Amino acid sequence: MKIEKIQINGFGKLENKEIELTDGINIILGRNESGKSTLLKFINSMLYGISKNKRGKIISDQEKYKPWNTEQYSGKIKYKLDDKKEYEIYRDFKNRELKIFNNFGDDLTPLFNVEKNKEIPFFYEQTKIDEDLFLNSTEIVQNEIKIDKINQNLIIQKLSNLASTGNDNTSYKKTMDKLNKKQLEEIGTDRSQDRPINKIINKLNKLKNEKNELEKYEDEKYEIENKNNLIKNNLNELNNNLEFLNKLNKIKNIYLEEKNKIKINKEIIEEYNKKINNLENEKNKINNLKNKFKKIKINKYIFIELILLIIFILINLKIKNNLFYLLFIFLLVPIVIYFYKKNKLNNKYKKEIIFNLEKIKNEINLLNENKKEKINELNNLEKEIENKIKNELIKNNINLINYEKIISNNEIEEKINLIKKEINENELEKHKLNLDKENIFPKIDKLANVEEELEYSLEEYNELKNNSEIINIAKEYLEKAYKEMKENVTPRFSEELSNTILKISNGKYNNIKVLDNDIMVEVESGNYVSVSLLSVGTIDQLYFALRMAILKEITQESLPIFLDESFVFFDKSRLVNTLEYLKDDCDNQIIIFSCTEREIEILQELDIEYNLIRM
Repeated sequence: MKIEKIQINGFGKLENKEIELTDGINIILGRNESGKSTLLKFINSMLYGISKNKRGKIISDQEKYKPWNTEQYSGKIKYKLDDKKEYEIYRDFKNRELKIFNNFGDDLTPLFNVEKNKEIPFFYEQTKIDEDLFLNSTEIVQNEIKIDKINQNLIIQKLSNLASTGNDNTSYKKTMDKLNKKQLEEIGTDRSQDRPINKIINKLNKLKNEKNELEKYEDEKYEIENKNNLIKNNLNELNNNLEFLNKLNKIKNIYLEEKNKIKINKEIIEEYNKKINNLENEKNKINNLKNKFKKIKINKYIFIELILLIIFILINLKIKNNLFYLLFIFLLVPIVIYFYKKNKLNNKYKKEIIFNLEKIKNEINLLNENKKEKINELNNLEKEIENKIKNELIKNNINLINYEKIISNNEIEEKINLIKKEINENELEKHKLNLDKENIFPKIDKLANVEEELEYSLEEYNELKNNSEIINIAKEYLEKAYKEMKENVTPRFSEELSNTILKISNGKYNNIKVLDNDIMVEVESGNYVSVSLLSVGTIDQLYFALRMAILKEITQESLPIFLDESFVFFDKSRLVNTLEYLKDDCDNQIIIFSCTEREIEILQELDIEYNLIRM
């Protein structure tokens, strides 16, 4: 990869800045605080973006590098990859906007993973190099190469880390120790005590025992619910039967009420019959009396007088005498008076009999008419009751064939009373079951809480187990990677490192062996000594050589090498050797940030071409 052009519209103290870089060595010259480190941060941010998170800092990088004097928080960078593909990247850091173009100006942005919520940077898609690898392999800054007696042990540790893991901040042994410590302290093991996983296992066992104790109440609850459901179904059936019988009873009452009307009408008709019979009897009596009046009966005394009168008349026909006439008159007067009274009395009774007889006849006729009306009413009533009952049966959806027999039966009330009694018994049993259920509700609630806590604890346990497995996998892969590096990478790496140190040390050191806890250097006598016994300057060179060897080993893309005040503590001889190595043996683009012209002077002495950019 070669960076061709950088355009900064606004980034930190830098604004309206254009920088063109060449393939070989580039010197970016500027006083301290002139923006060289800001430029380095700009290049990294253009490729990987800038973070809004503080990550333990006082302010985030996005806030830190806001332009000082302009609103334009943006820029462009143009580069060419080893596959000859050229890209031009535009970023607006304020609006988090990214555009990717090729050398023809075509917008390639949709082809890359550039959405704001995506975590994979486009540059990783292009090169398979993440930000950490880019920083650790390409950037060699002053505070990493500066060595003195105080922090010499730290740098030696970095050398060992570089040699064993490819990263000067990563030690295999310390990393493994940290993983073991993290696993023990944050998780625990089967042999540990009072660690998170031991505590959660104890808690799980306790919760499981408590759950087993409480589950019997759950069974009891189900049993109560089943009984309640049976009672509920039974009550539904009983209430349905009761409703049916109540409807039937209502129809029965209607039936009895109508039957009572019929009974009353029949009684009235019977009363009419009795009255008619009585009147007929009375009528017959009157008729008999009337017949009696037709027959005239003469009093015996009057009869004697009539005999005497007849005899007297017969005698008088022969004897004509006044006395005889007086006697005749005497006999005749009672007879005349008798028949007068008799006739008068007959006329009186005859009228009365006729009147009473007519009255009775009228009453009989009236009673017969009323009786006939009642009979018609009774017939209509019987038809009406049949229709009324049938309509009630249909209305209540009751299908009874012989309804008269059923609704006239007294068993309906008995059945209603029995059903009501059974309903009360069921309601009482239901109430008892509900009381039992209420008593076990706290246990059920506690069971739910225990199950919920058990579930959370299981999740916590599984998370701990998962984290432990992740750490085990990490340790396994770390060990495999370390072993593979020792077996495959380290020999090549040691050879490359030896070649590099041979050149930059002017042949003084030509063989280096990388061990687990140290780096051994072959000295002129042929003996191997620990790097800790070498001079500070030699350690400086070795560190640089290690970084260069690592760069060639871990990346397929020939990335630019950024040297930020990296040679401040190199003497002239070491700097000459290093610059010659960079010219002759390094195909990477070299970008040297310096606050002095020492590198320029040596490059000119060596007649090495370079590209100078003044900040």
